[in-house]
Amino acid sequence: MKKVLPILIPLLTLFFSCEEEGNDYRYPSVITDFVCFSTDAKGQLEYMHTDKGNRYTLRLTEELLEHFDHQTPSYRPDTVYRAIGIYELTYMEKGDTIADIYSIGHIVSEIPTPLRLGETLRQDPVYFQSCWLSGGYMNMVIELKALNGSHTLGFIDTTPEGMNGKEFTLYHDAHGDIESYRQKLYASIPLFPFEKDLQQGDTIRFVANTYDKGISKYEFEIQ
Repeated sequence: MKKVLPILIPLLTLFFSCEEEGNDYRYPSVITDFVCFSTDAKGQLEYMHTDKGNRYTLRLTEELLEHFDHQTPSYRPDTVYRAIGIYELTYMEKGDTIADIYSIGHIVSEIPTPLRLGETLRQDPVYFQSCWLSGGYMNMVIELKALNGSHTLGFIDTTPEGMNGKEFTLYHDAHGDIESYRQKLYASIPLFPFEKDLQQGDTIRFVANTYDKGISKYEFEIQ
């Protein structure tokens, strides 16, 4: 059975630098989407799974290999990774479809857990761009105001007692970083660990402290 990464980690510290904004490389006509990549028994990338349920065999492009010094990237064996895939579909003569991968982008993805005893919920503000459900995940695009500091982010299970569904709150500690450049961040909350708690008609709620609206709530109904 494939394992699903990331492993349970309460919070994730990310480092931001304004210098990363200068990448003007343009890919050919491709698709950019939230996807899952699975590895084989040797840790090599094997398949790409889209949120619409399609599975494609992978083919690594020269553009991707350049990021790995022309070495085939290796990951944990028999594991599924959540990521942003930039890819192009190639339709073969025998009816097979191959995904030519140009880039694999980082997504903050972890299973929400309650705050541990003695922890404080930090909610430094963010810009909230979008949020949607697909592929068994709650996905979102947010922006942080950062310069060169570290930011600790995570998802906290703040479901109130008696709620029909689940509530997740964004944990964000800017550690005093200067609010300078807007840095885009992609995130996916796995919902499969909460299947037994979610029924048709239940609500999934996401809470974040935003610059423009303060504490904001975004709700979805389980179909």
